[in-house]
Amino acid sequence: MLLDRDLELLYARALISIARAEGTIDSDEGARLGERIAERSGLELADLLLERSLQPEELADALMRTGAPFRGASVRADEVGRALVEDALYVALAKGHVTPEEGHRMWRYAIALGLSADEFRALTAHWLP
Repeated sequence: MLLDRDLELLYARALISIARAEGTIDSDEGARLGERIAERSGLELADLLLERSLQPEELADALMRTGAPFRGASVRADEVGRALVEDALYVALAKGHVTPEEGHRMWRYAIALGLSADEFRALTAHWLP
């Protein structure tokens, strides 16, 4: 997944938003969150924690506006949605489960980014009821 710098920042903020859905981020989740943000963007988690919360529609709108051009290629919103759900699951499962709040926030991002309900269920079937 290749995003421009502005979209990398929005992606990282979206992942933080999902991790914060239940209110806190424990140390294991924080470690995984920092790892995924660095892998996807090269950004540091500590630099992003004071950013305001991102709404799913903001990320979707940014992707629709820019098409995420990078070296002649573009990234589709649904591809970003899949990656975001997978990364959010990786982060949340550091504590052994996904909370209902995290699941709901993942759902909102997935739908805003164009994933169907079936695609979302296929990605999360083992971890969300």
